[in-house]
Amino acid sequence: MSGWHRAIAFALTGSDLDLGEQEAPDLDVLVEQLDRNGWDADALGDHARAAAAAGPWPHPVPDALRAGLGAAQLYAAIGGARERYGLEVLTVLPPSRRTRLDADERRLLADVPPHFGRT
Repeated sequence: MSGWHRAIAFALTGSDLDLGEQEAPDLDVLVEQLDRNGWDADALGDHARAAAAAGPWPHPVPDALRAGLGAAQLYAAIGGARERYGLEVLTVLPPSRRTRLDADERRLLADVPPHFGRT
């Protein structure tokens, strides 16, 4: 058993919460646990935006909390939790505007190997 929820909660909140041991992450249970500890969707959203403005968010999970957890599985679980709270993207930006290619960009696009073949 490992502290899946403890590690995920740390990534989201930056706080080491005692959330017990789990064989696998259960996002429904995690949401309830975080809510009981004062981390509802609004609190997490406010914290995420403030933390992202000052440094990395989700918070890097310390080695002690990651022990016994697969890196890919933990990354996926954190992503699932972010999605559950609507925090997968903190700032929505408009699409970038189309720009004209300058001379160097046109040259690079035209530079192809001899065997490329043009039709």
